[in-house]
Amino acid sequence: MIPALLAVALLPACSTYSPYRPDAWQEKVEFNNDRSSIFPEDVRKDPIAYTRNRVAWAGIILRNEATVEKYGGNIRMDTVFEHHYFDWKQTRQARGTTFAISPRGEGRFRMTWYMNRKAPDTTEADAIKFAAPGDLAIVYGTPEAVDDDGTIMLRYHYVRIIKPGHFMDSKIDYGRPAVAAPSH
Repeated sequence: MIPALLAVALLPACSTYSPYRPDAWQEKVEFNNDRSSIFPEDVRKDPIAYTRNRVAWAGIILRNEATVEKYGGNIRMDTVFEHHYFDWKQTRQARGTTFAISPRGEGRFRMTWYMNRKAPDTTEADAIKFAAPGDLAIVYGTPEAVDDDGTIMLRYHYVRIIKPGHFMDSKIDYGRPAVAAPSH
């Protein structure tokens, strides 16, 4: 009887590992059309070859600038990310979904994207809180160019923001072997 009670008591602490699930219908469309098998170093080696490819990358937000557009009132975000390998799996736990990203990746990429203001009094500071440095972003876009420092510019398709507490650098260092990201 005691082992059965112990098993029932531990059940909520268990987690299930499952394939990544997009959060919204827009992300589902991108997830089904974009390629996670193309990596930043592939693009750096031959940028022109990838300008028609849609990519899906995970990155930690390093810097973010927000500006309210004069016409339309949307908020323009200029964001720099640090790429991390992601195995496209998620863990469901009692406290919610968690994503384990590799502690390494293939360098920086950046993107200009737009946020619709939910309320007219939404400010740039609100936008930065929504997509703050240190947050994880699942980014869908098309490579457009590579800056002189190796940072890749993506044309925006969709971005999903995941707050700390719902992702972690995995204890397991995974990703492609022998790929050195450019140093900044």
